[in-house]
Amino acid sequence: MKQIGKKILTWEAQGNFTPRWYSLLINPYFISRSSLYRAVNRFASQCSAGGTILDVGCGSQPYRHLFASQRYIGIDIEGGGHSQSQKNVEAFFDGQHIPYGDASFDAVIITEVLEHADDPVALIREINRVLKADGKLLVTMPFVWDEHEQPYDFRRFTRFEHQRLLERNGFRVVSIQKTTGIFATTGQLISAFLIELFAGGLDRMKLKFRYSYPLKKICTLVVCFPLQLLGLALDVVFRHRGITLDYVVIAQTHAV
Repeated sequence: MKQIGKKILTWEAQGNFTPRWYSLLINPYFISRSSLYRAVNRFASQCSAGGTILDVGCGSQPYRHLFASQRYIGIDIEGGGHSQSQKNVEAFFDGQHIPYGDASFDAVIITEVLEHADDPVALIREINRVLKADGKLLVTMPFVWDEHEQPYDFRRFTRFEHQRLLERNGFRVVSIQKTTGIFATTGQLISAFLIELFAGGLDRMKLKFRYSYPLKKICTLVVCFPLQLLGLALDVVFRHRGITLDYVVIAQTHAV
C-alpha cells in the first residue's frame, strides 16, 4: 500500500507542474500551475533547437521535457525549502556563483526562485555572465502568494522592480506579463487556502493515506474546482484586469 501511495504522489507531483485541462477537476493549484506551464512552454518554443539551457533553482526539473531539442542543465542549492530527495540536478551551487564559464548558455530559466534568493542582484549578474550575447532569460516570480518554503521566502517584486533589476544588470527587457487578473487570482488563493485548511485537519486526525487522499480529492472537486472555474471565467470577462499571481519576464543580453 505504501508503494502505491508513493507512486500516486509522484504522479500527482508531476501533474502539478504540467497540468492538462482536466486537472482543473483534481488540482487545487490548477490556475497557478497551468499559467506558469504555459509561460515556460511559450518560452521554450522561442529557444533555438540545439541550444544549451540552464535551469537555475531547478528543483525536480519539471519543465525539462519542454526543451527536448536542447541540452538542458539544472542547478540548485543544497538545503533550502525543499528536501534533497526532491531535487534533480547536474550541479549544486551556493545560490550566487554559477559554476560555469562566461557565455556558456543560449538561454536561462529561473522560475519561482528569485523570491528565495539571498542576493537577487548577485544572482542576476551571474546569469548575465553565463549567457551568450543575445541570450534569452525567462523569469517567473509570485506577486500575490502566501509565504512558502518557510523561512526562505524573502520578497515580492512589482513589474517596475523586475525591469529595474534586469536593466541595471546587463539585460534588455523584452516583455513583462501578468499570469492572471483579480478573479483568477482570488479563486486560486481561496482554493489553496481551503484545501490546505482541510488537509491540515485530516493530518491532525492522523488518517491513513487510503482515507485521507480520496477525501482531499473530493474536497478539491466539490470546493476548489468551482472556485477556480468561476475565477477563470470572470477573468476572461474582465480581460484579466487587476492584481496577478505571478509576473513572467522575458529579457535578453545585449548583442556584442
